Amino acid sequence: MKLLAQHGASNGDKTVRGLQSGYIDGAIYSPRDITADKLREQLLAMVEINPDAELLFDPQYYAGHNVASPEARLSRLETCEEYQQYFRKRRRRELETGDTVLKNDITDCLRFQSQLGLTGLIGPNILISRSFDSIEAGIAKNFIRLTGPTASKLKLGKPVYATLAISREALLDKNELMNFLADITLLDTPPQGFYVMVASRNTDARSDIFNADVIAGWLFVNYTLSVNGYSVINGYSDLLTPFLGVAGAAAGATGWWSNLRTFSLDRFLPAEGGRLPIQRYLSKLLLNRITFFELHQLRELYPAVLNGLETDNLYPVDKDKGSEPNRSDEVLQTWEAIKSLNVDLVNGDTKNGLRLCRQAIARANAGYDNVEARVPGLDPKSNRDHLSAMFEGLRLFAQFAELEGSAFDTE
Repeated sequence: MKLLAQHGASNGDKTVRGLQSGYIDGAIYSPRDITADKLREQLLAMVEINPDAELLFDPQYYAGHNVASPEARLSRLETCEEYQQYFRKRRRRELETGDTVLKNDITDCLRFQSQLGLTGLIGPNILISRSFDSIEAGIAKNFIRLTGPTASKLKLGKPVYATLAISREALLDKNELMNFLADITLLDTPPQGFYVMVASRNTDARSDIFNADVIAGWLFVNYTLSVNGYSVINGYSDLLTPFLGVAGAAAGATGWWSNLRTFSLDRFLPAEGGRLPIQRYLSKLLLNRITFFELHQLRELYPAVLNGLETDNLYPVDKDKGSEPNRSDEVLQTWEAIKSLNVDLVNGDTKNGLRLCRQAIARANAGYDNVEARVPGLDPKSNRDHLSAMFEGLRLFAQFAELEGSAFDTE
């Protein structure tokens, strides 16, 4: 399973360093945060490091339709002249009038990307913001239906991925989800794969994504698409990346800010300001991030929280700084930890992978017992609240996919 950088603002040399070190396998670029000229420079630099790097471009077409605020921060999507070759603000009535508008927008989007030297091309789509039984879902389904035939006519010679952007609310209705998936997996001329994103109400709503029904639905999307022969790339998948890999995903992605770890339209709205977030350390044992000062306390009291990986050295033992890393190094540690979890849990066998995931969650709970005995009062984001949602989400997915008997409920 591949791990990609979810590109965004303040990239600097993060993706380059991540690829050089082997922590990531490529990147999904954000046009909102980089000009087309600078993007070409970045792509060339990445190819020089690794000619086999997976290099993709999220066209962010949904931002032109779903972000209705007059104060929307579309940034370079609006100001970069080259992006105007494909980026449009479409109203719903324009997208309902038939296939012509959709075909033209797909054509322009894919043609633009074909000039960039990417390894695959991502088709445009809107976000299904409420329900699969909605006009929005019908429009999204039409974009998916038309992506394959349009790409086939263009003869672009690269794999094409249809965008499937779903709100966490839409995932809660399993019957509607199943009906939607049945429609998009039975296409006459399908795309090679899907670029899947699950939208939270905001990037700080941890329980939006770490919800058992949401996790189960996201896993089921990956499982259904993959067993039907599609390659599935998940954006903003962060800590759920290895679990999605067990369900059949080809790749996941995460980045350095919270809005690059969780997908939300808040990214395109005015920022509220405030302090920079506290740097954290992703512990494989805990399946979670803890603050650097919690790490500093625990590395002697309970060293099992350390991963034993190369990037542990980026959190030096310093009595004055309390194991504080350089801010630009934090994401390198995240990438290496998630990539290592992928190796541990993803082996191409969904049933066995589910068993390994359950065991990892059990170890995490035991790890938290030891942590809480030594450092009571963890930061709210550092605690174990996510584990019950992970476990129940996996159980529901196994049940939903009819895998529970031999894969999850028994040793």
